[in-house]
Amino acid sequence: MTSPEAPPLGRSAKEPKHWLVLAAACVGAFAVAYNTTAVMTALPAIKSSLDLGAGTLQWVINIYMLTTAASLAGLGHFADVFGMLRVFAIGLISFALGSLAIAFADDAGVVLVGRVFQGIGVAGLIATSVALINVTTPEEKRTGAIGLWAGSVAIGFALGPLIGGFLTDAISWRAIFVLDLAILGSAGLLCFLAARAGLVPSAMEKDTRIDYPGMAFLAVALGCFLYGLTSGEIIGWTALQTLVLLTVAVLGACAFVVRELRTESPLVNFGFFAHSDYIAATTGMIINGFGQIGVLYFFNLFLQAPEGLNFSAADAGFALLPFTFAMFTVAMLAPRLLPPDRLGHGLIVAMLMLAIGFSLLYDTTSQTHYGMIWWKLVIIGIGIGLCWSLLPRVGLRALPDASSGQGSGVISTCNFIGLATGTAAGSVVASQLKRSEIASVLADLAPRASDLDALEATLLHGSQSQIASALAKLPADDAKTIEGALRAAFDHAFSGVMIMMVGVCVFGAVVCFMLIGKKA
Repeated sequence: MTSPEAPPLGRSAKEPKHWLVLAAACVGAFAVAYNTTAVMTALPAIKSSLDLGAGTLQWVINIYMLTTAASLAGLGHFADVFGMLRVFAIGLISFALGSLAIAFADDAGVVLVGRVFQGIGVAGLIATSVALINVTTPEEKRTGAIGLWAGSVAIGFALGPLIGGFLTDAISWRAIFVLDLAILGSAGLLCFLAARAGLVPSAMEKDTRIDYPGMAFLAVALGCFLYGLTSGEIIGWTALQTLVLLTVAVLGACAFVVRELRTESPLVNFGFFAHSDYIAATTGMIINGFGQIGVLYFFNLFLQAPEGLNFSAADAGFALLPFTFAMFTVAMLAPRLLPPDRLGHGLIVAMLMLAIGFSLLYDTTSQTHYGMIWWKLVIIGIGIGLCWSLLPRVGLRALPDASSGQGSGVISTCNFIGLATGTAAGSVVASQLKRSEIASVLADLAPRASDLDALEATLLHGSQSQIASALAKLPADDAKTIEGALRAAFDHAFSGVMIMMVGVCVFGAVVCFMLIGKKA
């Protein structure tokens, strides 16, 4: 017989120490969020230091997002089979190995490999951190614990550009990844202490089957699609390589759908999409990824580019504060201010604010004063903050509690798909507009330039040293003319990307209105 003073089974040892798991999850989440935005601020410095071309720089972002999207759902399954804490620890180790490789990288190849390891690490941490909190925190403290985790993500996301810019200017862009190691090390220590205390079950479902073919099909579909976009823009949309890549992407996507519909343990339960709320949430998360990339990648590059506003990395970090602060504030307050029956209306407002913010940035040029820009970033930040806080709630309210883990994982995966696709699609738009601007100028050089096609390719996709070398071979007047054309093309390309963002966000507003706005 259990004595009156004995606590319930399984709670006596765990309640006083559940903070170990909570702290590990929060520190790991902060590391991921901080690194994701800090690297964005350091991209121009990385490009200059390693002499990267525009296409390679794009893949520094894309391969990270792609790896995370392709492995997130799979690592969630691994956590069920092998134990959440083990997968969390693997995520920490993988992210640390990637950071270590990049910190000492001397060429693009090492950076890209490091980003793959970081992407796997992000997937492991995201797939397990909230679940770890859920199974170790007493029910009455769970809401506050998850709120603290969400706050850690938001703070890391908000402070990343500022910390990354400061480290890049004061020390080196490599210091960003060294700081990763310190943060991840502290999370690892907490993880070790939690394991020793036996706070987390070693395995959840030993008989769960892992959908390896589904993981492979998803990776092939996403990878070939994104690489096909890049390839098509560089070598032509009718080139054999481009056509093969896009065809394989379509076949991979079809194989993935067929596999998920037939397997007993799918990565993605397509039954979720019978709910209009869930369709709106996943579509909205993809668009949310586009919006984040519009600011953190394209606007950030415009801030620091010599052809743009020519800010230092630290100044760019400060310049992004209106965006990150607005996003952080709204993400924290919106769940408390909006009742459940107004979530759909909130999402329509979010998408419209994104569309308005990007439309206001459309006419930004290298001559625009920052004082005319910062408030536009606030509008976009409010839109992103609303998306972050409302989309998961809208999607998961349509599902039974037993499916919330898998449903949440798919929604998170959609955000990374949006980040990767937004980077690729925006780069295609920017490059095409640059090409049209530069082509007319190069046509006038035909009598004096030996290989206009090669020169055009270098100006569009070459590294800084390659462009400088190409211009040095031309007469001074011609080189000066091309430099002016490059500045005009840069402005034109940025405006084009902003218009693309407006179109995507307007589509998101229409989707939210049609699917959930009328019944919200």
